[in-house]
Amino acid sequence: MVGVVKTGDIQCTGCSTMAFGDRMLGFLRTVTVAVLLSLLVAPASAETRLALVMGNSDYKTAPLKNPANDARLMAQALKGVGFDVTSVINANQSQMRRAIVTFGRKLAKGDSVGLVYYAGHGVQVAGENYLIPLGADIKRDDEVALASINLTDLLRTMAHAKSRLNIAILDACRDNPFASTTRGRSRGLAPVEAPSGTLIAYATAPGKVAYDGRSENSPYSAALAASIPTVGVTIEEVFRQTRRNVLAVTRGKQTPWEHSSLTGAFYFDSKSAVPDVSARYDHGDTLSKDLRLAELVAWDAIKDSKRTVDFRKHIKRFPKGLFVELAELRAERFKSKASPWTWIITGSIGRTTSKSAPELYEKALKLEAAASSGQDNAENLKAAFPLYKEAAELGLTAAMIQLARAYDKGLGAEHDLKQAVYWYTRASDQGSARAMSALGTMYEFGEGTKKSLLEALRLYRLAADAGDANAMTSLGFLFAEGKGVAQNLKRAKYWYDKAAKAGNVRAMFNLALLQLKEKRNRKAHRRAVAWLHKASDSGHAGATRELAVIYDEGRVVRRNSRLAAKYLLDAFGASSDRAAFDIRVRPDTWSYWTRRQIQKRLRRLGFYDGHSHGFFDSRTRIALEAFFTRAKKAG
Repeated sequence: MVGVVKTGDIQCTGCSTMAFGDRMLGFLRTVTVAVLLSLLVAPASAETRLALVMGNSDYKTAPLKNPANDARLMAQALKGVGFDVTSVINANQSQMRRAIVTFGRKLAKGDSVGLVYYAGHGVQVAGENYLIPLGADIKRDDEVALASINLTDLLRTMAHAKSRLNIAILDACRDNPFASTTRGRSRGLAPVEAPSGTLIAYATAPGKVAYDGRSENSPYSAALAASIPTVGVTIEEVFRQTRRNVLAVTRGKQTPWEHSSLTGAFYFDSKSAVPDVSARYDHGDTLSKDLRLAELVAWDAIKDSKRTVDFRKHIKRFPKGLFVELAELRAERFKSKASPWTWIITGSIGRTTSKSAPELYEKALKLEAAASSGQDNAENLKAAFPLYKEAAELGLTAAMIQLARAYDKGLGAEHDLKQAVYWYTRASDQGSARAMSALGTMYEFGEGTKKSLLEALRLYRLAADAGDANAMTSLGFLFAEGKGVAQNLKRAKYWYDKAAKAGNVRAMFNLALLQLKEKRNRKAHRRAVAWLHKASDSGHAGATRELAVIYDEGRVVRRNSRLAAKYLLDAFGASSDRAAFDIRVRPDTWSYWTRRQIQKRLRRLGFYDGHSHGFFDSRTRIALEAFFTRAKKAG
């Protein structure tokens, strides 16, 4: 994630309008702001995130069960959102001091985000907070400072590094382990005022004691680790989520608390893409209006042909078209020279019992194609539905799939998932790989039938073995997520790769995301970028947005704000929810350079007549909405 620019008010003094005309003054102000911002914005590289994670459990006096586990959990969560993590588990004072010094030196090397997490015993003495290392032998209050780590010294180390943002998280408000041998020490930790640009988070309110927890992790660390990966929420909202969860788990007995002096927005995970989940096979849904019309014209030109090659060419030209099933059926019809009038259809089409079924099916497809092109949508879909149903009842497998889809999506019929399951099952029983794939998703998510990951896995595998790329993608997703099966990234990549090579855009996108996560593997990263470009070219808005992210951050590619702006606007225009959120709600998570290029691009396209200053003011936002409206109409 690219850092948020924090600037103070920029003022110009000594400028005389008597010396310059209004136009020249406006020009100078624009240039001045641009020059100053060019000095203040983050450098042309991805943000550096450094974390020091410490957890002490094995105390000789009052050992704790969870801090070491908590530290490991937090390290994992922080690595997942791009932090370079140094972990120190069960450390004595010397080891903790050495880790803090090393961390401070690393933090001082660049414009970084620094985070320190500590779990273990912590005490306050005379208003000062101390983190207790292993081996601390404390008999009196005045020995605490000598035998432990002063929190103020830790915060001072971070402040001296001049990192742009510092975060200190303390799950250390556990009860006083030396209460029987010392006096004058209060329960919990004392409140600390956060230095500028710092957020300090406590597991509980000042002066209160946090619970170690009965499970493997403390209530606070478990809740925080679960909230950190939440995409698109600010750091403040992450801690609010954590507070709500801890209050619920402890039944109101523990209230996490923060003190912040942050001046800008920070997102733990602002722009990460998530893989596409399983989706039912759907011809035509990804085609643009122009392509739908083109397919309809192409079909009318070949529908009376007696040549198998004409239908094969149509399938190749419109692999996701509405008429693909019918083209396959016609191709099979004329394949057999011995008996051209025998309609024995195999594979995904099934067997028909009447010569009229294909004609009914073709008529229904044309009505649906007209509806998808904007011609009397509702009426055409209602007219298509009984034709699909009649053809399906006559035994045409392709019609069964379309009928199931109509029930599934409420296209010309009442939305009825149970009927969708029934007709997908009928088509599956006739050997349709596409129907098996669609039925698999209904079992995976428990839609119209009882949820069964085992049955979903069986159907996906059958369909994948029969060559259905959508089922291959769904299999890849199950293996990647460990859903219903043991997580196996090697198997996930295998199925994603096979489906991607067969042209499935979801597979291209998901495979690219896995490859981008491979550390120090430039070959995999190059392949990932290539798959993202191919998926984007095929209309996948998520892939388009991910290209914007990697070009904005300079992650695995050379940073290019012009391309980042192009892809972000393209994804926005393609109705990507994530891109819309980026543009409308949190443009500050994108670099100044990319925001400036967006304004330049909007100006070239005729939507914007303002300056390219990198701020999304009202004029910029009006231009963006005009761009979106035009793109939606064109789509």
